[in-house]
Amino acid sequence: MTDLRDRVVLVTGGSAGIGRAVVHRLAAAGARVVACARGGDRLDEALAGVPGATGVTSDVSSAPDRVALVERVVSEHGRLDGLVLNAAIGYAGLVEDTPQDAVETMVSTNLTGVIDLSRLALPHLLTAAADRGRADLLVVTSSAALAQVPPLTIYSATKAGQHGFVKGLRREVTSRGLRVHSITPGPVATEWLVRGRGAAPASDADAAGRRSPGIRPERVAEQVARSLTSYWSRTVAVPRYMGLARLGEVPPVDRLMDMTLSRQHQRIRRLTDRAVADRTA
Repeated sequence: MTDLRDRVVLVTGGSAGIGRAVVHRLAAAGARVVACARGGDRLDEALAGVPGATGVTSDVSSAPDRVALVERVVSEHGRLDGLVLNAAIGYAGLVEDTPQDAVETMVSTNLTGVIDLSRLALPHLLTAAADRGRADLLVVTSSAALAQVPPLTIYSATKAGQHGFVKGLRREVTSRGLRVHSITPGPVATEWLVRGRGAAPASDADAAGRRSPGIRPERVAEQVARSLTSYWSRTVAVPRYMGLARLGEVPPVDRLMDMTLSRQHQRIRRLTDRAVADRTA
């Protein structure tokens, strides 16, 4: 199974940004895509005119929603061949400036949601691997998982947890036909900065001015599609040079970053607040 035709793939966070691009890319290749998101209206907008894609309103930070989501996909399609764990939330700010609810939301969405949804999907994915020759689980992590840089310390910690989970799970299931992939993008042109600060999702017409600078989400979606058709499990940085972020944790570079960045904490705070204000004006 090195193509996507007729494969049942669940994509979380499918209403905007990377997730939306992934849904469009996989559906165009013939996959039967089930996309979930918290906001039903935005999800309907994202899936309009996309053959082979259906939507489910679901919050991956909710344990009952996670159970219901997997059960619905398997009930409606009879199987699950692939899981793309893309839904995530971020909050840009120094640790002492981050509200408690933002901390809990990041952990429950980015880490607990990813691990538990994987746990729930694994029996179905392993059955698909045994019956059809392969199945895939893919996590969209971040270059922030490779090196922790303020003002994304807490977000980075959740993404580093995803990165460790992928490596461990890969060592559990590879011999059973399940490929486990991770994509680690650098900055992507999405609304993640303002959404993390509580802004409601914008319509397509209004979203452009709220996006952070970065690469197009379609570049990430292309690597997702390549991973789901690869013979091997993959860990891919997008763009490739973002893999160099690992050097930030190698001595003596890490010590230099400790000293340099900590002395810039007030400047980091001001620049972060200004970037959010500019995109929510």
